[in-house]
Amino acid sequence: MLSERQLRAVKYYIGDVCGADPFWGDPKAYVVLNSLFFPGIRTETARALEGKRLSPEIISDTGRLVDMLASLLSAFRECSAEEDVETYRVERTMDYLLCRNLRRTVSFTSTSTAGFLRSYSDRVGIALLRFAIPEGSPCINMAAVLPEYAKTEEAEILLPPGLSLDFTTLPMPEELHAITDANGEPPEIYCKAAVSGRRSSSAEAIPLPEGGNEAGMRVYAALNAGLTPEEDDCIEYVNWKTALRGILERSAEY
Repeated sequence: MLSERQLRAVKYYIGDVCGADPFWGDPKAYVVLNSLFFPGIRTETARALEGKRLSPEIISDTGRLVDMLASLLSAFRECSAEEDVETYRVERTMDYLLCRNLRRTVSFTSTSTAGFLRSYSDRVGIALLRFAIPEGSPCINMAAVLPEYAKTEEAEILLPPGLSLDFTTLPMPEELHAITDANGEPPEIYCKAAVSGRRSSSAEAIPLPEGGNEAGMRVYAALNAGLTPEEDDCIEYVNWKTALRGILERSAEY
């Protein structure tokens, strides 16, 4: 059973929020939260180009952010697949390529047992992923964990960052080729992603660089405005993200 802190973190991640607090009331916080686990600022730039807002408030208080993410990651110690399960995800091609190259989930990865939709108007360049999740693998079945799950039709199963994956490219059936991205283009690839192990980390925990989150807030503000961020801010922010991931990876075992 999840603690109140873990439940709050899980609900926050999936956008089950209320109130006007700039942090805890943001239903799209996952846009920033996932970006923190990717190297560089390519992911942040892509999300801004898709019209998604990068909320500076989420990284304004480092202590609050670390506490929330640690609670979310710790929830995967309490939750696992009760049986072998197959789920689906439509990934942006550039994120899929990174994931395949690293052979692991890069960030929190939302999958569904409900199959694919017919179109994905919020993504440009898509890859179809079919996940094979063995019994005992760390994951959160939202319908089973949350007392009141408002999005039952999504049938969401959330995977943690750093989960080992084995990829196999599959021939694409005609009905899947009809799925389209934001530009009306078909999927670029169809593959199986088999969960093959729990997370192992060799990340070195280093102190968070002073002012790195503030540099990130300036990066977000620039990207939200359609501008190019200052190079020094990008460097500071990326170094801060790297340190943040090291702290989280060493503190979270599942």
